[in-house]
Amino acid sequence: MTAALTTEQIGVLARAVSRAPSVHNSQPWQLLIRGTEVDLIERREVELRRHDPLGRDRVLSCGAALTNLELAVRALGRDCHVDLRADGDVVATVTIGRPRATSARDYALYQAIGRRRSHRHRFFHNRVPTDVCRALAAAGETTGVHVNVPGPLDKLAELLGFATRVLRDDRGYQRELAVWTTHTHGWDAHGDGVAEEALSPEALPVAGLVRTGTPVPDDAVLADRLAAENLLIICTDGDARADHLAAGAALQRVWLTAAAKALVGSVITQPLHLTGVRARLVSELALPGVPQAIFRFGYPAVPAAPSPRLPLGELFRPPGGTR
Repeated sequence: MTAALTTEQIGVLARAVSRAPSVHNSQPWQLLIRGTEVDLIERREVELRRHDPLGRDRVLSCGAALTNLELAVRALGRDCHVDLRADGDVVATVTIGRPRATSARDYALYQAIGRRRSHRHRFFHNRVPTDVCRALAAAGETTGVHVNVPGPLDKLAELLGFATRVLRDDRGYQRELAVWTTHTHGWDAHGDGVAEEALSPEALPVAGLVRTGTPVPDDAVLADRLAAENLLIICTDGDARADHLAAGAALQRVWLTAAAKALVGSVITQPLHLTGVRARLVSELALPGVPQAIFRFGYPAVPAAPSPRLPLGELFRPPGGTR
């Protein structure tokens, strides 16, 4: 019979999930522990109606949390099985199995959870070696999920520039973004949202979240800036909830692989919510699926502080709260 989790082991899982990246650092998840089964629950009350009107990024965030949960279970020396849910608040159930030796790769990714940062500032100008870029892309490749180096960059620059101008002038978007940035300053161990100092006018316009004062270079300049970056696009075969969850899980594996190699990164999703942008990306960049996120990464030019986190007590859903 499989042994139930101890209090200390539950704490390991909770801390790993709490450190997952999420849209606007909203942390839209909870856990329900049922013996050797752990439900990962989507907190649908966390709404970003202008940035994420369909909740796609919220599910991507839950996918990243699922990767952390799996890695934490394996780091405890236990096997696990993941059952994805097609609907309802529970997005996945992780069933914890018998003892199993932790692979070196899984343990390295688990160790990287605490080092991963959202780095919206500029990178050093030196490029990441090709073999490292390939390792990051390979880390995210799985059934139904494809990781691609974008090109041609002039087309990508044109679309990102268009999106930046639209978002900069969208008053509803700007009001929502202000709510998620102004209430968080510096290191706050008990909170959510994006710290003001985490944003940077030096990074790409869409990398630092677009605000009213964000400058927009012309397309040629933006293409040159993109050429100096390291970019990957996460695509999926479909565009249902399971695809969004798989994309988030894959993105987190890519990001943790980067962190394990002393790299930092940030995610661009804002432009992908504008009407027609994803379809044009597919046609202009010849992508093999539906684009769900753009990951930029490199060596940090300045250190990135950890994002604030909600208290661990808020992570747990009381028994009977949902199924």
